Amino acid sequence: MMHTPVWFQYPKFNWNKKHAIIIGGGIAGAQIAWHLCQENWQVTLIERHDILASEASGNPAGVISPKMTANKSPGEDFYTQSFFYTLAQLEKLKQQGHNITMDNCGVLQLAHNSREEKRWHSLKKRDFSAEFIQLLDEDETIKTAGINLHSEHSYKSCYFPKGGWIQPASFADALVDHPNISVITQTKAIKIKKINNLWQVYNENNQLICQSEVAIIANGKDLFSFEQSSFLAGLPVAGQTTSVAASTFSGKLKTVIGHEGYLTPAIPFQNLVNPETQRHIIGATFERDNSNPILTAESNQQNFNCLQQYLPDFANSLTDISSAHSAVRMTTPDRFPYVGALPDKDFYQKHYHDLHQGKRWKQYPAPEYQSGLFVLGGLGSRGVITSGYCAKALCDLIENNQESEQTLQVLQHTHPARFIIKRLKQNNYDN
Repeated sequence: MMHTPVWFQYPKFNWNKKHAIIIGGGIAGAQIAWHLCQENWQVTLIERHDILASEASGNPAGVISPKMTANKSPGEDFYTQSFFYTLAQLEKLKQQGHNITMDNCGVLQLAHNSREEKRWHSLKKRDFSAEFIQLLDEDETIKTAGINLHSEHSYKSCYFPKGGWIQPASFADALVDHPNISVITQTKAIKIKKINNLWQVYNENNQLICQSEVAIIANGKDLFSFEQSSFLAGLPVAGQTTSVAASTFSGKLKTVIGHEGYLTPAIPFQNLVNPETQRHIIGATFERDNSNPILTAESNQQNFNCLQQYLPDFANSLTDISSAHSAVRMTTPDRFPYVGALPDKDFYQKHYHDLHQGKRWKQYPAPEYQSGLFVLGGLGSRGVITSGYCAKALCDLIENNQESEQTLQVLQHTHPARFIIKRLKQNNYDN
């Protein structure tokens, strides 16, 4: 069993009623709603738009694949476990009759530069199941893709045969299709406060929306908008995807392609006048410290230029470039999300202020939290595969079911107080 420092440990909870408020109706909010319902919780889900999954989760096609590192690492393990968890969850939902727009067509991550070539050779030396990942040479990559991706340069690749693409909104819709979930749309939660052991959520007119002993902040780019969560460290990153009409040549592509960006096979694009039109989704731009995304021709050109750099023959066969979707993803300094109870930052500063002096952890008291208030956010650009795995860990925490090694690992790596502790250890905490 892994060792958890005292400042990352959680108390046991004793709820009077199994009811939770979730703020945010994207993939994160839908995931924690679904997981709590599996434990017989009642959920009230608040979404500011008229439909769910309208912002970061509104991308017409996200990629289902893990993120590999040259050598085994906590990050690789997190993304790998998230990948397997998501595949199993999707299969369960489909068996229950839910209609999810997706295709397990496989994902080819190209070794498109010297760094990726080096990673490919390192991964080649490791022992993986062929059902998970295959390290393909140039000829195998072409055969798997179904087309020659570059007439003058062939790529090695990492192939994930169970990967593919998914429309996140259809995933979210399947998750919230449960009798225990009540969805409130067109309502923006702008303030929360605790009165008589209940978290009260208020709208823009300062009217009470609902109240509950348990509240979960899962509102994407607005994660830091509440006073209780404003101390969390993060950076908004705007991203735009682009759609392009498939050509006779490009339509032969059989898998998702990853390079500096990504590219889907030709798929139906429902937002067009002609829903039968097959289009590729390419993307996505990565604009740091941008919290106000708008669809622009410049971003479309940026996506196309990236595609043309690595797959020029493919890019040159395409026509009719248009915007697909633009949104903000919230990222964290270490790329791990925030999953857990929101800490009492004043308690942390008062009782752990001398961590920089190197005292042993057993000399410190157990931490205190903003009781009943939790967070699931900072998922970045891979929320479609990490949200379920993280929601399972958060549900386990709320249910006092923290015994598994996987849950403990997730809760420690994603603890909302980890950057407070880091700054205290460096003796540079300044609120």
